[in-house]
Amino acid sequence: METIVQFLLTPTGILVAGIVLVILILVGTYNRFVSLRNRVEEAFRAIDAYLEQRFDQLTKLADAIASYTDHEKDTHTRLAKIRSGYREMSPDEKVQAANEVEGLESKMRVQIERYPELKATEVYKDLTKAINDIEEKLSASRRSYNANVYKFNTKLQHFPTNIIGLIMGFKKTEMFKATEEKRQDVDLRGRLRGE
Repeated sequence: METIVQFLLTPTGILVAGIVLVILILVGTYNRFVSLRNRVEEAFRAIDAYLEQRFDQLTKLADAIASYTDHEKDTHTRLAKIRSGYREMSPDEKVQAANEVEGLESKMRVQIERYPELKATEVYKDLTKAINDIEEKLSASRRSYNANVYKFNTKLQHFPTNIIGLIMGFKKTEMFKATEEKRQDVDLRGRLRGE
């Protein structure tokens, strides 16, 4: 033990200890980035699963709407097209598809308002209950995803981990954002009057 201490007090020992310390810091930082990246990916997979369930439920709802009218099948057709190619999409494309589906969902709600007899059916009630349940889970998953992305991106921007992260090839990840339609003010008076 005494020889180790004596070695560490020499210039060579100090250099070796410094190199070991730098290696430990690099390995620790790398492992932290990997851990954060994996959390982001896990959170995205949860969102992905809920989006698929949502597509399935919305497709069924679109089928129910289409059965009430022949001239409003374009929403159903677009939803089916997005759903059929969803599994092959990249994560960024899936986010764009999810945003487009939110717009289609709003359009379907307007169509449903035109057919009060549809709202009275058990199929509609079951589908809207399932969709609302999925929406709640999706919302919670998005919050979890954004929290993990925030941690990852913050670590990637802090000095000196930003240098290490860039050298190791880690890139900033985008957060889920509300669509433009969801950011607009809601005319509650108009909606309550049926406008």
